[in-house]
Amino acid sequence: MNTVIIGGGHGGVQVAETLRASGYHHPITILDSCPELPYQRPPLSKDYMKVDFDAAPLPIREESFYRENNITLRRGTTVTSIDRDSRTVHAGGNTFAYEHLVLATGARPRPLSCEGADATGIHTLKTLEDAVTLKSRIAEVSRVVVVGAGFIGMEFAVAALKHGCEVTVLEFADRPMSRALTPYTSQWFAER
Repeated sequence: MNTVIIGGGHGGVQVAETLRASGYHHPITILDSCPELPYQRPPLSKDYMKVDFDAAPLPIREESFYRENNITLRRGTTVTSIDRDSRTVHAGGNTFAYEHLVLATGARPRPLSCEGADATGIHTLKTLEDAVTLKSRIAEVSRVVVVGAGFIGMEFAVAALKHGCEVTVLEFADRPMSRALTPYTSQWFAER
């Protein structure tokens, strides 16, 4: 028996950690497309964007964690296909057999589908690479439009303000962070 986990974010790493803590002794392999050690993504829209602050990504677990728990971490490995009949995953030119398969790929930013969505200067924020690009660009502009008033959008809007940018936030819902906060709390944030 072995487990293959696709995705090295919080979900994937937590599955591996929980399996080991629960006494699962069979092989565990995490396949992650990012070349870096799995890192915490929430700080990318906050700490990483601070003015005059060179934040490094915070690892979810240190590299020794994977070694000490006999978890194989394959960084920079993009899954190209899953064959459910043969119970194999194809990634990075290799084939990984599994007894249990966990899909922990996380969410991805929803791309704009309107006219002009492919124009220069439009960015998303999910990865360290995205954060590096945005931080370099934010220093070069005076106006920023943020599409989406969820936590990431609002955190980036605050960061842009601190960089001296004029910021406009566009939100489809009737209030910011509506999926996570009560109307009262959303209103408090909107007023600020």
